[in-house]
Amino acid sequence: MSVPLQLSFHLQADEAQAPQAEGLPIDASFPEEEIDELARRESFNKHLYRPNTYLHKWWARRSGTTFRYILKSLVPDAGRRGYYEPGGLEGTVILDPMMGGGTIVHEAIRLGANVIGVDIDPIPVVQARATLTHLPLSAKRAVFRDFLRALERELSSLYRTTCPECDQPAETQFVLYGLRRRCACREVLYLDSLLLRENHGQNVYICPRCRQVYAGPSHRCQGPREPSIVVKGTRRCEQCSAPFEDLLDEPFRDRYVPLVVVAHCSDHALFFKAPDPVDLAHIARAHELASSMDLSDDAAFRVPAGPKSRDLLSHNVTSFTQLFTARQLIYVHAAQTLLRDLPHEHRLWLALLVSTSLDFNCLLCGYKGAGIRRPGAIRHVFSHHAYSFPYTALENNPVFSGKRSGTLQRLFADRVARAGRWARQPVETLISDGLATKVTLRGEVDAGIPVDDVDALAGGARRFLVLQQDAGTLDIPEGSVAHVVTDPPYYDSVQYSDLSHFFRVWLRTFLPNEADWRYDPLSSAVSEGGTLADHKYGAVLGRIWRTCHHALDKTHGRLIFTFHHWDPDAWAELTLSLRRARFLLVNRWVVFSENPTSVHVRDLKALKHDVVLVLRPCTSQPEPAEPDSLRWSEPEPIDTADSERFCRDCGAALGWFLGAALSEEEIRDRWRHLLEGG
Repeated sequence: MSVPLQLSFHLQADEAQAPQAEGLPIDASFPEEEIDELARRESFNKHLYRPNTYLHKWWARRSGTTFRYILKSLVPDAGRRGYYEPGGLEGTVILDPMMGGGTIVHEAIRLGANVIGVDIDPIPVVQARATLTHLPLSAKRAVFRDFLRALERELSSLYRTTCPECDQPAETQFVLYGLRRRCACREVLYLDSLLLRENHGQNVYICPRCRQVYAGPSHRCQGPREPSIVVKGTRRCEQCSAPFEDLLDEPFRDRYVPLVVVAHCSDHALFFKAPDPVDLAHIARAHELASSMDLSDDAAFRVPAGPKSRDLLSHNVTSFTQLFTARQLIYVHAAQTLLRDLPHEHRLWLALLVSTSLDFNCLLCGYKGAGIRRPGAIRHVFSHHAYSFPYTALENNPVFSGKRSGTLQRLFADRVARAGRWARQPVETLISDGLATKVTLRGEVDAGIPVDDVDALAGGARRFLVLQQDAGTLDIPEGSVAHVVTDPPYYDSVQYSDLSHFFRVWLRTFLPNEADWRYDPLSSAVSEGGTLADHKYGAVLGRIWRTCHHALDKTHGRLIFTFHHWDPDAWAELTLSLRRARFLLVNRWVVFSENPTSVHVRDLKALKHDVVLVLRPCTSQPEPAEPDSLRWSEPEPIDTADSERFCRDCGAALGWFLGAALSEEEIRDRWRHLLEGG
């Protein structure tokens, strides 16, 4: 629904030691409570609140709500600063030098800004170009329909089975595999659980002795069949007392055995069954077909020795191709062939859709669909922001005819169709008296016009320049950017550059000429540990901040970004990088950032807030004496018990350090004293 609104931009001043600088609204006030209420809701389902930024998998995305508020506080016309007011930044040039998932560039485009988005990783660059470019949804539907039909002709026969009730042909939705492990005397098959589906008193199970699938409380076992099944948590063999261990000397895909076929019959709906000879023949045929494809374990698919990829190497997985079944490799190869013949503009978004589908079509996928609330749900590869190795692996059917979890039809509906509708007419959530209302923002569009150089940003609105390069080497005219708004890597918190190699090796085959796919994931600013690596974080950021300083309008320009971290070394390196680039803190604000049920936050002492840092560029070196309004009090030891208070105090301490006459080592030592004591 569309709700006509003329809401004021309610601002609140920070307490006690916050500066009262004149200038932009965000210099003196920021609606933290309003942001928190909306950001908390968004944190649970970010992909529903900002669907056009979620075409492809990416990590550590921040709340679009927060950045919309930030950008609204930069709007020149006070009458257009309201959160629910469309636009307001028409023609203003905004730079995001570390755009990642693209949240900021999308929010800025919606407000009419002309945007420069930069990232060293090719995936964010390709995704931004695809999602910021408007294409009629009807054209995308037609292209996808033809693409899916062509894939079905290649793959459907490999996913056919028969219904055990009527013996009629049926379509396989997915297959569950058990993990082979070995002790001193025998081999067994591991599963997460013997329960396959809760079903109102007719639960579906697999027998651990005969491996037959049955429903209901009774089952007549057909006798032992080797290898037998054991359940996760069983550490040692009851016969020889030796531990069960993985078969690391065998190819990864051969360590799994198909145990359950889940399919749909037109007459008997969903059913579970043990694989029959026809099912096993389809798998064997797929192995023959895959062996003839040109997907060898060459350098292009080699697993790097990164901080997260080491988990693959420790399991003796040396090539990303080893993580896929034969049918999955046939799917990828067929998609690659079909993508070559598509027009450029459609090849971009469709290649990204196929790539992100691999998160649901890989032997690292687990099964979480036994519960009655989430039937058939897939635990995708990166559900835990790391490589995890399931006991019950799930082989999905990407061309399944229904819109089920992880299928191409479901992904198109969620990542392309929904996103396309939202981009044409963005919707925000309004909270009034505790109730949420959807508000359509008439006149806003989440799409823009691509340009080839900075000069083309001088006129018009909603123009974007997306570049793949180290932002520290960006050549941009001095003073040509109104503001820099970004979300830098959080020190050592997320090794997403390394994790994204899983997708990068395939996108390189889909879109060989769209980016520099030779990108080294270890060249990002994220620290991998150790003193030299810690200093690398500050050095990389320092180069980027210097570029931002050069590009910014020195009179009114601001550098604004979000940050949080427990580690004093992270704060020290951030401080030094900003000081070297000659920035001073104008103000800091604290907003909610993390879903408390997120897998990398839940049950941990994790920060659930971000500090929003507002900085201005110094115009000389050293900076002349600052007015009292820009002086910060010397910090005292910071309490780490409360996430919100911790971020607020760290932000204030940063402000003091940036203006203090201290050596770099003194800054590092003082940060350690503030956060660790002693």
